Amino acid sequence: MDWLKNILHSLPLESISDILGEIAIWWGQMVKDVPSADLPMYAYLGGSILVLVLWLLVARILPKPLGGMSWMILFAVLLAPGTALGDASELAPASISVVYAVMMKDFAGAIANMLPILVVLVVGLFIGFVWQLIRGAFASSLEKARSRTAEDTQATMQLTTGSYLADGATLTEQSDDTALAAKPESSNTKSHVDLKKQNGLSKNTDADNR
Repeated sequence: MDWLKNILHSLPLESISDILGEIAIWWGQMVKDVPSADLPMYAYLGGSILVLVLWLLVARILPKPLGGMSWMILFAVLLAPGTALGDASELAPASISVVYAVMMKDFAGAIANMLPILVVLVVGLFIGFVWQLIRGAFASSLEKARSRTAEDTQATMQLTTGSYLADGATLTEQSDDTALAAKPESSNTKSHVDLKKQNGLSKNTDADNR
């Protein structure tokens, strides 16, 4: 029972009480001019909608599949259409017919009256399953689009920085080529100077010998 206590402690009781007060005021204004013959139907529909709205607060606390399934089961039990007990041409909640058949120990009638509830439940669960698939596909496509955008941005940054590096590398290569081209010229000039010096020395030695 600890999990039930945790759920009760985690429920927003103040907000629920505020919502109930506002709904009571709104309900009193809405059924003010309703005929007394139609008042039970309005009361049942309003009470069912109120229970479903309040159950949304509980479904958010429950795990994700269980919350949606519990809400759908409650919707099917409350609003599945059936036939009235006294008049088969009038609509009535199927759950009332099931409860009446169980109380009268008519189990075959209870199973027959339970069929609309099962149909509504299966259709609702199928719609919820399809909705989850669509939502998951949309979320995955959005995530892929975000990842592609991030990859494109990163590739653009890499290309931009790579072009700058390529320009710098070209400049360094050009400077290296210039230095290499200048070195042979300087060596050639040095060799010419050395040859001239040697020729001058040889001429001086010949003149001395003479």
